[in-house]
Amino acid sequence: MSEEKIEVKETDMEDSQRDMVISIVREAQRLYNIEKDVAAFVKEELDKKFGATWHVICGKCFGSRVSYEMGHFILLKCNKKQ
Repeated sequence: MSEEKIEVKETDMEDSQRDMVISIVREAQRLYNIEKDVAAFVKEELDKKFGATWHVICGKCFGSRVSYEMGHFILLKCNKKQ
């Protein structure tokens, strides 16, 4: 069984929406071990629940630049120990 620590680094979401996102991320981590699969699952769930289009980036080493709609941004740090 894995232990997951999810830390919200920054967000402009309401608490209820933030909690839903964290729940989705936990489910993705439970189901998948490959980062691209985690990202795909999270994106699909966010698109369904909150409307398209969401951008999901997973991994240790990446560069990014994104634009977003107010109230729809969250930056998480997830540590998964197996």
